[in-house]
Amino acid sequence: MARRRSRDPRALGGVLFVALFISGLVLGGALSSAPFPMPGASPQEVARYYEENRTAVLAAGSLQVLSSLALLVFSPSVTAFVRRTAGGRGALPALTSGGGLSAAALLLASALLGFVLALAPGGLGLDLVGVLRQMNFLTGGTLHVAALGLFVGAASIAARRTKALPSWISGLGIVAAALAILSLASLLWFPATILIPLGRLLLAIWCVATGLVLALGGQRD
Repeated sequence: MARRRSRDPRALGGVLFVALFISGLVLGGALSSAPFPMPGASPQEVARYYEENRTAVLAAGSLQVLSSLALLVFSPSVTAFVRRTAGGRGALPALTSGGGLSAAALLLASALLGFVLALAPGGLGLDLVGVLRQMNFLTGGTLHVAALGLFVGAASIAARRTKALPSWISGLGIVAAALAILSLASLLWFPATILIPLGRLLLAIWCVATGLVLALGGQRD
């Protein structure tokens, strides 16, 4: 008969990861005097935004840094869960670990690029401003979401095989991962960018739900 596993407090990093990320978006939006420049905006627009909204960018970026650190705590917890679930065999534990750590590193890189743009936009040159903004978007958007999708997808497949998590969480994770990885198509086809926020939202729900289950000891052998 299946039995409940012990609690893992590190899993609360999944809840903190989402809470801090959303707080950064809300705080940045509240402090900004203009909409965030989207990909395709001219370097002049980007430089003007960062010059005029330095406080907003630094405040939101600081919360983003904390969010990435929370993900760094959450990732090993989920990886350990997958390793137990998969019996230490196969590629799923490695994919879970690699995806989680990559997602955290990319989010951190995006925040640091934002700091550079906020603190020294005038001294960088417009061409460099444009390049850094593009890298900022890719690391915190498309690439981060795809890496997080790999993390969630591998963990969800492992849990679904053994029913170690509630079936709705595993199913949600697989759907979210598929959308997140498909969002890479936006690198070649701009309309596919709609998959980035959609995938991010579903991934966030999975992280919160899984974090609570693992932290409260709700997963099964």
